[in-house]
Amino acid sequence: MAVVTPKSPSITGWDASPMVIPTSGEGGPGSLRSVNDTLTAVAGDSAVSVYRLVRIPTNAKVKTVLLTTQAITVAAGDIDVAFSSSLVDGTPPQLAGGIVQITGPVDNKLFGAAQTLAGPLSHKDTTFLGTYTPVHQNLPLWQVLVNLGATQFTTDPGGFFDLVIKLTTGVTVGGPAALRCDFVEGN
Repeated sequence: MAVVTPKSPSITGWDASPMVIPTSGEGGPGSLRSVNDTLTAVAGDSAVSVYRLVRIPTNAKVKTVLLTTQAITVAAGDIDVAFSSSLVDGTPPQLAGGIVQITGPVDNKLFGAAQTLAGPLSHKDTTFLGTYTPVHQNLPLWQVLVNLGATQFTTDPGGFFDLVIKLTTGVTVGGPAALRCDFVEGN
């Protein structure tokens, strides 16, 4: 075994001469923003129902996604990225509302596929439970989706994305479901 001293790209830039200061949220300091919200899952909500929980800009560099549920039974869902459903927030109207499709086309399941929503109280970090990887934390979310094969756009579409839970099994006993997303807004 060898003793090594590798450096991340940002440290390599800081140590360079002349110094290369990393971009905010991409190894460089940036203001961390957090958005969270809750809704109530209702008994009888069926598979493929879509719960829209939080809205973030398309250029957000996502650092953490946390899912919290309470008292829900049987239900499970994919944690997807969808286009904002608003027609006035800058999201292109032709994209508004739909779940971002990747190669296939299939839903992106970026932050977890078929995640259980059941339990007396369940709180879990879902950041890396889907196709999202640590390398993706330093990329704007739109670019992550394009790199994974998004079929609706090739450049920043502008506007906002919603983080959603798309049920894969129905809810038999309802209760609160919440998402929290921590991110650095892109430049």
